[in-house]
Amino acid sequence: MSDRAYLVILLITLLLPTAGCTLAADAPLGTAASLPLLNWEPRSDWVNVKDLGAVGDGRADDTAALQQALDGVTHGSTVYFPAGTYRVTSTLNLRGLPHGGTLGVLLVGHGRDTRLIWDGPEGGRMILDDGVLHARYVGFVLDGQGRAAVGLCHKNSERFETEIRHQNLAFLNFTDTGLLVDPERVQATAETLVENCLFENCKRGVALLRFNEYDWTFDGCEFRGGEIGIQCDHGNVYVRNTHFTGSQVVDLLLHPEHGCSVRRCTSLGSRAFVDFYNSVAPLTIQDCRVEGWTNPEGAILVGGGPAMIFDCVFTRPPGRTPPIMSRGGYPGGQRLVVSQNVSAETEGVYNVEGRGRLYEIPPGERQGSLTSADQRFLKDTWPIPTKVFDAKRDFGAKGDGQSDDTAAIQATIDAARAAGKGAIAYLPTGFYVITDALRITGSDYYVGGSGFRSSLVWRGPEGGTMVLVEDPQRVTLENLAVGNHDAGPMSNGIDILQTSTGGPSFMTYDNIAVFGMYQRQPLRKGLWLRGLGKNCTVLIGHLQGNLHLVDSAQATVLAKTTYEGSIVVEGKGKERGGFFGVLTRLGTLVTHALYVKDNHSFVASDFYVEQANHGLSLEGAPDDPPGRVTFQGPKFHFSPIQEGGENIPLTVNNYSGQVFFGPVQFYIEPTAMRLRHQGDRPLDFFLSACSFYNTGLDVQSGPGLRLHLIGCQRVPPQEGAYAAADTLLEEALPRLAVGLDDLRRLGEVDLRLNHPSALGG
Repeated sequence: MSDRAYLVILLITLLLPTAGCTLAADAPLGTAASLPLLNWEPRSDWVNVKDLGAVGDGRADDTAALQQALDGVTHGSTVYFPAGTYRVTSTLNLRGLPHGGTLGVLLVGHGRDTRLIWDGPEGGRMILDDGVLHARYVGFVLDGQGRAAVGLCHKNSERFETEIRHQNLAFLNFTDTGLLVDPERVQATAETLVENCLFENCKRGVALLRFNEYDWTFDGCEFRGGEIGIQCDHGNVYVRNTHFTGSQVVDLLLHPEHGCSVRRCTSLGSRAFVDFYNSVAPLTIQDCRVEGWTNPEGAILVGGGPAMIFDCVFTRPPGRTPPIMSRGGYPGGQRLVVSQNVSAETEGVYNVEGRGRLYEIPPGERQGSLTSADQRFLKDTWPIPTKVFDAKRDFGAKGDGQSDDTAAIQATIDAARAAGKGAIAYLPTGFYVITDALRITGSDYYVGGSGFRSSLVWRGPEGGTMVLVEDPQRVTLENLAVGNHDAGPMSNGIDILQTSTGGPSFMTYDNIAVFGMYQRQPLRKGLWLRGLGKNCTVLIGHLQGNLHLVDSAQATVLAKTTYEGSIVVEGKGKERGGFFGVLTRLGTLVTHALYVKDNHSFVASDFYVEQANHGLSLEGAPDDPPGRVTFQGPKFHFSPIQEGGENIPLTVNNYSGQVFFGPVQFYIEPTAMRLRHQGDRPLDFFLSACSFYNTGLDVQSGPGLRLHLIGCQRVPPQEGAYAAADTLLEEALPRLAVGLDDLRRLGEVDLRLNHPSALGG
């Protein structure tokens, strides 16, 4: 079927009435009761909208006061909405500064007790964001009351918006879309997180309709009712730990330019779960539970690019038709790599009928983590700091970029540590000069700022360390820029260094920017984890910049959303019983996106590489134990190297063990994607469900390489040297189960650390 014919069928489907769709009894329309209550202690640099005349009683028109607050926004501003109901009668405009936008803005409310309700004309937009980067929207309810068309719209007419966070928000009763990127905008909104957000009774929960709306991550969300949960045309999304109920058309409508993934999601009573079509982009669906879909064609409809689907369970079907249907769209049939999918009440699991080609991987040692289609991930409680110790107000820090604030900040940290119980050492917006390492140890407190414009600036000895973290117990470092290049040149050697003396530790980093973005200097600065043992856990919620692990292979390290710079994993120690996993990662303008040295192991589920010199570098030595790298990614793209030379997407130098690579989209440049292997140590390298878009595979192999290509395809098809990319090696299929087990373990760690209730804990 052609792309055009498929779109015509889809449009007809969207216009047809849909019957038989009911909501779960515990999901009443028009409420946000399951959103957390965030009882903040206001900070010294927060602008309170009630101080500007907002009333928040649900009767007074608060539009002018709220707009006055937004008009005053500049770099690092925080606009605070105390608990209340704010009546809005026209669009609230949050506009970035000309010629570059506004950095590090925070709009924050009290969660379910801060409500913005629309009382303006039908079809209006409640909030319009135009050119605000590294921004956060935290803790409020937007209610369109069945009249407003759009809740929050990102327009970005003049500036590429990036690293936007939407957290603990509810979008209720919008006639078009709860969260929209304006389809007529000029630039882009990318690297965006939607976390613990509720979408209820919106025609579409989220709509991403143009190119450059890339790397959108949805985590812990819930979509109730409406027609479409998430619509993605031309961009790409990663949807995990999310529940859908009663979508009248489909939960996920995906026509992406780059690869997408759907992991650990549940669907109850929707017409269909996933409708995916693109001829060049791959898809992964992992560990999902789907119950009571009503579309007679199936619950998952896929076509075009290769798809990997595993550990999914389907119950209460509308008939005997299998739940997974391939629409084809590729000569010889769409490639489907599948494993451990179950549908006991239908005539099989797959409906391919000549349109698809199945590659079935036998069961591994692990299995999916979810147990029910009614499992939810939206949290009604959320940890926030308690008592605030303010570096400027309480300890005399200046934050003026000139004064030495080292002693004042350390005193603030020491006070929060002594208080414990969730206290925070807070750095208001500003540039804080330090001349010696700030030391973080102890337990149960936070150190943080307002966001991207709360910045630590090094003026100490060359090669010094800015922040030293040792043996932390339930400590969080959040909303700070530490040594990143936006604050100017600095001579320090490491931005943040975490070490261990051998005891247990648990450390969280969230919304931290370190050195590395666009720098092509992978070994400089950044966040370093050194010498962490088996009783050490590090949870990285959001990090920008270089990430470097040294001799920490016994620790548990999970990175949820990390952007830019390079990841380096190394260490000569032979004890390697830990786990290092990455969920969302972006690497652009880097030498290599990932370095794995000394035969270490690594797992990534959604690793996006663009405009890079090279891709992965894997190295080992004869005395290193075997390692394993499992890597999936939406895009693998390289720009010509300015100083000459060639791009090498995959470099292997005597790495031994296994590499499981794919699904991955190899994207246009270079026209020959080179795998350069050297060494005689044995290495099994699997490429599975990969899409080569106007590229081919060029292998330079040493004696130790055994290459396996399973379910890959080239667009457009090409005979000759590339034909091997569609080779099915039956004897290799059982061995792919090990790679799937890595992804299952990554899911288990994610649920254990971030959604323990989904595991019964």
